[in-house]
Amino acid sequence: MIKNLHYKIEGSGIPLILIHGFTGTNKSFDKLSNFLKQYFKIIKLDMIGHGLSMDKDIKSYSFLQSIHYIEKIIKDLHLKKVNILGYSLGGRLAMQFSIKNQHKINNMILCSSSFGIKNKSERISRIKSDEKIIDLLINNKVEKFVNYWEAIPLWESEKKLPVEIKNKHRIIRLNQKNEGLILNLRHQGQGVQEFLGESLKNIKIKTLIMYGENDLKYKFISKEMSEIIENSELSEVPKSGHNIILENPIYISQKIKKFILGEI
Repeated sequence: MIKNLHYKIEGSGIPLILIHGFTGTNKSFDKLSNFLKQYFKIIKLDMIGHGLSMDKDIKSYSFLQSIHYIEKIIKDLHLKKVNILGYSLGGRLAMQFSIKNQHKINNMILCSSSFGIKNKSERISRIKSDEKIIDLLINNKVEKFVNYWEAIPLWESEKKLPVEIKNKHRIIRLNQKNEGLILNLRHQGQGVQEFLGESLKNIKIKTLIMYGENDLKYKFISKEMSEIIENSELSEVPKSGHNIILENPIYISQKIKKFILGEI
């Protein structure tokens, strides 16, 4: 088991932890952090099984262990309280972390995130769907998986981005390890994650929930979450699909700055 997740620090001031989504790394936040590091101490993580946080030990892949890793980073950096942002899979981890560590968080920001699947049959269906992806990763090089992954409708709006941005994001995906992605899907996939609906009722920290204008599925999920989390604010990100971090980083950055600092 690795001692801790890999992370990179940029800027100084109020700490803001950034947690990427499935197939991402800390580099997925480069555009965002270039703006935000003027105002915050940015701590960009590589989630377990991604980037430089690769581990073959199954025990490292539970949400509980990921929570422990983040707790250790906060302790090692001598931080009393942090702000935390999670995108997609990272948002699910941010919620799990906040449920257990509200006393360590000032503000939480959830981007294109889900609080799990309530319906049992839908959960089983999601597990079966993830197993097909796992089979693809087991039997092929990561490039074939990335070609499949980038073709699914969820990423349709990414195709409109400049070639330079798309290529950089593709390289991040291509540099992942098959085994890390497999273990991540098996232990932190939406089908295996517990439904957090009831637990979110206990979250009292100030929460910003953002979703892409063209991401209809997560628009619905985000509105559901905002009705459950008491002290939450809902924000639609214009000209964006699911990957709002990549597609509209300036809007996201300005929204985060205003939400945490109270500035326009």
